[in-house]
Amino acid sequence: MANTLRYTYQIKGGTWNDEKEDFDMAPITFDNVNAAKGMMDFSEIDFTGLSPVYSLEDSDKTLVVTIPFADTADGRTAQDAFHNNMKDTWTVIGSADGSTAETLHPSNAFTVTSTKDGEVDLNA
Repeated sequence: MANTLRYTYQIKGGTWNDEKEDFDMAPITFDNVNAAKGMMDFSEIDFTGLSPVYSLEDSDKTLVVTIPFADTADGRTAQDAFHNNMKDTWTVIGSADGSTAETLHPSNAFTVTSTKDGEVDLNA
């Protein structure tokens, strides 16, 4: 099994609450994967040579982006580099209505299938 990175994203929408006289913010429900991807801008992320897989979870409220990497030393190096860029460099912008944009922060969840001597388990 290859090493993978798995990031999850939600876009929050508001519904007016008369009692609180304020908005209740909750994750919106996506119609399908393409609709969810259409509300998010992944253009800063360099997927060159990678095959990201998109899916919905949590009753279609969460877009999941899973990126597999080879189960080799080079694959692990590429995984580490990608994750560091995801944390420190790249930005994903989301918009439920096409006009109000917000910076989305990934869940920072990922899977490492093996940790060899001297490697750091990024999940720890």
